[in-house]
Amino acid sequence: MSPNTRASEESVSRFKGIDAALLALLLALAMLLIADSGFVSGQELWPMPDAVEYAAMAVNLDRGLGPVLHFGGITYPSRYTIGYPLILAAAYPILGRKPERLCLVTALTALIAIAGLYLLTLWIFDRPSAIVAGLLLTTSPHFLGLSTCVLSDVPSLAVIILAVLAFLYAEEKQSPAASALCGILVGLAVTIRVTNSAFLIGMLAVALLVQPRRAQFARVTAFAIGFVAFPGLQVGLNLHYLGSPLSNGYAFWQPDVYSSFFTAFDPRYLFVPWDPSHRHGNFVAYAIAMLGLDGIFGQLNLGAESRTLFRARYGFYPFPVVLFAGLGVFLAMRRKRDALTMRTVILGLSFLAALLLVYLPYFYVDPRFLLPALFIVFAAAGYGLISANRKLERGWAGFVAIALDVVVAGAIVVQTVSRLAMPLPRDSRFVADVLALRPRLNNAVLVSDISLQWLELYAGGEGTEFVGLRSHFGAQPVNEEHLHWLYEKRSKGWSGPTPPILLLPDGGLDPAEARRLADEDKQGRPVYLLVLNATSSEWLEVLKREVAEIDRGFALERIAHYPEMGLYRLRPR
Repeated sequence: MSPNTRASEESVSRFKGIDAALLALLLALAMLLIADSGFVSGQELWPMPDAVEYAAMAVNLDRGLGPVLHFGGITYPSRYTIGYPLILAAAYPILGRKPERLCLVTALTALIAIAGLYLLTLWIFDRPSAIVAGLLLTTSPHFLGLSTCVLSDVPSLAVIILAVLAFLYAEEKQSPAASALCGILVGLAVTIRVTNSAFLIGMLAVALLVQPRRAQFARVTAFAIGFVAFPGLQVGLNLHYLGSPLSNGYAFWQPDVYSSFFTAFDPRYLFVPWDPSHRHGNFVAYAIAMLGLDGIFGQLNLGAESRTLFRARYGFYPFPVVLFAGLGVFLAMRRKRDALTMRTVILGLSFLAALLLVYLPYFYVDPRFLLPALFIVFAAAGYGLISANRKLERGWAGFVAIALDVVVAGAIVVQTVSRLAMPLPRDSRFVADVLALRPRLNNAVLVSDISLQWLELYAGGEGTEFVGLRSHFGAQPVNEEHLHWLYEKRSKGWSGPTPPILLLPDGGLDPAEARRLADEDKQGRPVYLLVLNATSSEWLEVLKREVAEIDRGFALERIAHYPEMGLYRLRPR
């Protein structure tokens, strides 16, 4: 038996009873921290419209409509691929077919990611490194916040880690079956998020830089057979719903941005932010996030971070973590005879570099896009931290190591204790209030500025019809955005079907829709108006103008008032 084979056998058998106990403690801590992060964002399907699209695809799959959006009686393609909605749809019946529980699926994938990272780090390094890596991920503020949202970031990370484990096992054991499993997992990851296809670049880098033991034809074939299943399904769905196997829903909903590759990807975004509210271009924004300096430089307000990093002092990890990760990579690459470690490091770093190359010129910046590839940072940081402390010596090197230890430990303790001491609300009052309205809305018409697709999921009942209040995008978290996109397309010549709205794009009352609603009321079908309460003086002025316009055709009778919204009966004048 060769030394490499013997090392592989020892690596596979490293998991002991103590690891089961340690992993159970890590998962218990993770569940506690996820619960204290609250499930308000997940229940409200925030951020909009991303989370609501994932949820709608899953619910409509369960209803037999397919992986589509369906509101206003019209079916539309989604912007997203099928992988994550398939996972949600599989769990939906188990969750009692309640959309507000779909966030629990993401929380479960977070636990899988933690367990997978522990096993991976234990396999390629050692037990102390696995403990540190698992603890770093478990206490990562951004990871915890995203674990309560109906978003694909954490599921992507979980599936990628499982794919890495399958890949390494296939390489070490020369197993076609493991290669096929790896192919299935990578194919699933690609259909969870298309940019996960960058994982293939990491695999190619491993094939080129780490000498394989034997001819790989059988395992490559097995991988390819496993891989094509999910992407093949996505190609078929694209052909069916979008008319072309290479089309995507982004181009349907936002043609101004996605009609051309060069409008969505532009080197200018490296240095000039697409969103004027952002302080930095993509290069600086991602550099700050990767270095763990986002809290120090006040960059905890990008994209989905405004909620997932509430009360956070850093994003993914405190800044010494990246220093330990660099040390871990350096030491791991020195172990050139350890092919297992070499494969993991090259795979992870190549995947991360490829993702950065994709997102650096992309118009929309959000560090969460990098999460699927950050497993290598957490694993290497665990190994680097343990290695730095194994042979502490007097002098500046020992002092620096201890100082960095103190910063990491202090940051994690402060962040964790503050989260436990001031837990966020577990459940959404807003969702509870909307669900309470549902019986009243049976066989009724509801006009609202809340997303029609969101209302279809939470307030849709027997005979309930939803009408948009307006077509322009509002300022509230659950204001309608799909209607805004549809009517924007319509204004530029698109002739597809659009749900009705009560107020025209110019702000005036739509006379035809007003007459139809008046007729519905005369026939005994009540018409209601559900509007979000204004959270700013500017938005209050908008609502006042809209109410004054509605008052030309309808008298408003208050039915119920809630902390975040008001329900009114519209009676024709």
